[in-house]
Amino acid sequence: MSEERSVRSAAVLAAYALALAACGESAQPPAPAAAPPAPAPAAGAPAPAPAAPPPVAAAPAPAPAPAAPRQVPMSVQGTASAGLTVRVKSVEMGEDATILDISASFENRRTNFTNLAESETYLADSAGNRLMLKRPPDNRYLRIMSGDTMQGRLVFLGSVPPSETQLRLVINDGMPPDSTAGPGLAIALPLKPAGGS
Repeated sequence: MSEERSVRSAAVLAAYALALAACGESAQPPAPAAAPPAPAPAAGAPAPAPAAPPPVAAAPAPAPAPAAPRQVPMSVQGTASAGLTVRVKSVEMGEDATILDISASFENRRTNFTNLAESETYLADSAGNRLMLKRPPDNRYLRIMSGDTMQGRLVFLGSVPPSETQLRLVINDGMPPDSTAGPGLAIALPLKPAGGS
């Protein structure tokens, strides 16, 4: 009798163990399937090319640099009978302005000063075009005291054509050369050396 109970108990325990095992297997998620290995290239076949990098946008082309100003050294002098002497040392021709490097001296015992821009002062080309003086805000009439020399750069608004061979500096247009307020004076400025092409 006791032997029969032992057999039954063993059978129940075995059935219980099988049920637990079945439950444990169903509770666990199935393992993911392994990815199939990449096929090896056939002998003698070229290796696959690497993936091309994404296209790169081309950088915009840089803007062309402005042309360098053309500079003509010179030593040209003009005088007016009122006691004014003006010497032009160079002409610099840029895209928007033309600049003269000058020295101007004045000596007259009848007055304390004179002006280089009492009336219109400008550069004229061979066609008669005028490049007007840009008057400096701190000395609009370009005043020079008697007995002094003024060194500076006069700026004229506008450009000179590359083919131009001569300019004319006009100081105090329409004024007589003996005017102490602003003597009139015109100076020819050759832009090419004599005999040059």
